[in-house]
Amino acid sequence: MLPDNEVKHKIEVIIREMEIDDVSTVYHLGEKLFRSDEFPILYRTWDPYEVTDYFTTESEYCLVAETEDKKIVGFVLANMIEKEGTAWKKYGYLTWIGVDPEFQRTNLGQRLYNKIEDTFQKEGARMVMADTDADNTGALAFLNNMGFSARAQHVWLAKTLQKSRKKKKEVE
Repeated sequence: MLPDNEVKHKIEVIIREMEIDDVSTVYHLGEKLFRSDEFPILYRTWDPYEVTDYFTTESEYCLVAETEDKKIVGFVLANMIEKEGTAWKKYGYLTWIGVDPEFQRTNLGQRLYNKIEDTFQKEGARMVMADTDADNTGALAFLNNMGFSARAQHVWLAKTLQKSRKKKKEVE
């Protein structure tokens, strides 16, 4: 394992738009990355429908990194949001970015991010937004290195539901 500040040599990959045959591979790579023991909230929201929805609705913002031997080793899922009546009008939203652990610290995440940022700029976006768990130090460091800055604290709340009250009353 490399120290946090050491970078492996740059690897040769092609970064391209995701294709239908990549959907399953991207999903399984995400499963490997967004594990419940490390990222419980990400784990709950990562599912096959997440990948499929992004691919079918905004495929131009879904990218994969592919090695010479055709192995998918990274991905980006993002979308463009248009909001009239705001100063920015169009902004990119970086929803998911993942790099196979064997290919981390090779600048692949940065290359994927730069490619999606270029796409956003070509489409007229003036801002890119992203969010992550406050405890996800790796993602926060990466996003800071990409030039992101915290704009506001956002609190995410959850409530675990118990058995339906209505059903409980019917039993009594």
